[in-house]
Amino acid sequence: MNVEPDAKLKRWLVEEAEKIADKTADKTRDRNQASQLRSLLQITQRESEVKVLANFIRYQAARKASSKLWEPIHADVIAMLEQIEQKTNSPELRRAAIQHFFGYLVRRYVYRSANFSRPAGGTRGGARRHAQ
Repeated sequence: MNVEPDAKLKRWLVEEAEKIADKTADKTRDRNQASQLRSLLQITQRESEVKVLANFIRYQAARKASSKLWEPIHADVIAMLEQIEQKTNSPELRRAAIQHFFGYLVRRYVYRSANFSRPAGGTRGGARRHAQ
């Protein structure tokens, strides 16, 4: 069964994902960090149990190699997963909402990386950076 979150739920997911991604703005920006987020997005294709995902996120926050990304945001991400669980009324909707949330989180993180890691005169994102 293919269940899609409604527009109101999607708006909330985007807003919350952007708030969380923005917390990493000055902490870390590199491909490895974005890759970690994409890996978690792939995991959500197979897993949507909040306790399992929270366990994995806590593990990533504790690892030296991934703590730069996860340490500042892991509690917020886990809290968001718990809220998604409360707001969804079926396992299918929960899975779809979690996948959307992590997709939005990845996109915002990549956007912020592109727009804030280059000097103002850079070829990508520099002009937009000052327009925000």
